[in-house]
Amino acid sequence: MRPSPSALRSGFRGASFAAAPLLLVQLAPSAAAQAVPVTFSIDWLSPSRALIPANHGDVLAPAAAGLPAFGALPAVVAIPGGPVGAGLGIPSFALPCAGPPGLGPCPTEIDALSYGVDFPVRPGPTPAHTFEFSVDEFALGFPGTPLAPNVLAEAPCGDSAADVFADLGLPGAPMPILPGGNTGVVDGNGLASCSGALYPGFGLVEPNFPLPFGIPDGDDVDAYDAADGPMPAAFPVYFSLDAAWPDPLTGLPNTGSGPANGFAPGAVLVTLAPGGPPVVYAPAGALGLDLVAFGVDDLDALALAENGIPGYQPAPGPYLWGPGTPFDMLLFSVRRGSFVIGLPDSLTGIPICEGDILIPPVVGGLSPFPGIFVPAERLGLATARSLGIPFSAELDGLDTRWRPQTATGYCFGDTAAACPCGNAGAAGNGCANSIFAAGANLTASGNAQVSADSVVLTGTNMPNSSVLYFQGTTQVQAVFGDGLRCVAGAVIRLSIKSNVGNTSSFPVGIDPPLSVAGLIPAAGGTRHYQGWYRDAAPFCTPATFNLTNGITITWTP
Repeated sequence: MRPSPSALRSGFRGASFAAAPLLLVQLAPSAAAQAVPVTFSIDWLSPSRALIPANHGDVLAPAAAGLPAFGALPAVVAIPGGPVGAGLGIPSFALPCAGPPGLGPCPTEIDALSYGVDFPVRPGPTPAHTFEFSVDEFALGFPGTPLAPNVLAEAPCGDSAADVFADLGLPGAPMPILPGGNTGVVDGNGLASCSGALYPGFGLVEPNFPLPFGIPDGDDVDAYDAADGPMPAAFPVYFSLDAAWPDPLTGLPNTGSGPANGFAPGAVLVTLAPGGPPVVYAPAGALGLDLVAFGVDDLDALALAENGIPGYQPAPGPYLWGPGTPFDMLLFSVRRGSFVIGLPDSLTGIPICEGDILIPPVVGGLSPFPGIFVPAERLGLATARSLGIPFSAELDGLDTRWRPQTATGYCFGDTAAACPCGNAGAAGNGCANSIFAAGANLTASGNAQVSADSVVLTGTNMPNSSVLYFQGTTQVQAVFGDGLRCVAGAVIRLSIKSNVGNTSSFPVGIDPPLSVAGLIPAAGGTRHYQGWYRDAAPFCTPATFNLTNGITITWTP
């Protein structure tokens, strides 16, 4: 059912946001996007098509050497969609409507983008910012999501559709539907937003309000990829094209670029060499799409780790993928209006939403449809499934990022003799708590270099309560509350966070880099870290708290 414009307007443009004071907080590069080349596309209603100039079938990049920047110049074309020069070779680029900006949707739009070298997600908890994604202008953040800038804070002022967000750390899949969170890592225009944050951007146009329908007031990032290091060779390029049906929320036409070029919008295509032509890499049916008819599902975001074997080899289940295996990792989402939305997924039997990160059908699974690898709620996105709202947040772009493990763990509560009540946790964790017999775990990822700090601490398996992340200069191991204290010496309280989905991270959003919060000298040094969390349920000792394991980070200049 299509919601009324008044209902949408009240949801997106509340008076409390309009009246909020603007507090500019410029994020250090380590607290926002890392300095890596990024490429992306924009949808057919984006006004930057005329400003760049570009077509919505082109692959774009920030003007500053492919790096997000503060107040960047308009983005530039990195790979043309057409056959000219190093283009993707999309046949419909030869039609007269191709080119900026056009009065209607030209059948050239790119919906998803990857170079096949995305980080292959491994079993177990994932560090914060493993998944980076974009949303459309109708996306809503899950109520109560902390740590602005995020979708919840950016959407009311129209500053979410051109941004890229990252998760705050997730447990291993399959995961129950619980609210999680996200934080902004790339801004649309690199200018201050209504949340008070200022962080590097694409050089696009903001804001982009959802109402009135069809007014090109701002850009929508429709596909996204970030390189974990030097930019890979431009080809092969993996992508998908657009469906032909009208958007069920707005009634506006989609571009139909898939059928116009003879491809299913649920298929993943590949252009192997400059100029094309594109060919099918992964058919829609292999992904659990288009099982009832051609073109009824639309793949709308893509992360791909090619295993090096020619062609597509779908993984029969989670984590059985990546280089060195017989299978390719292919994560994706589907567009609003796709036939599979609302149908049970093959991994858990939960109804599929357009904001979910999906995998191909699990062999022997609960349905023939895709499996939900990461529920939208875990990304901090609002859904019809959980909140009973008329529509769910749509995932437009997706990438998986490599976060190097920076720390060495110690002080484990994995033996009964070590813990106060014999409450041993799992190997590498703290002592068991009232929620998780495995105990809480603390990890660190990123670059432990004072001059280019991107380290993020991530705590998992904690009750949804408060947690204090702290740093010290010496290691200890002593019973403390229901767990073990592992950090001593000159102790610094880094930050108190609220666990959402039993996890939290520091730093995120507008937090200072870890080295700044911990007063690490320019010459570097060794420091130790731990999470001290509230666990008020009756358990073990009369204490109402427990702790994670300890970790040690050696900082370089």
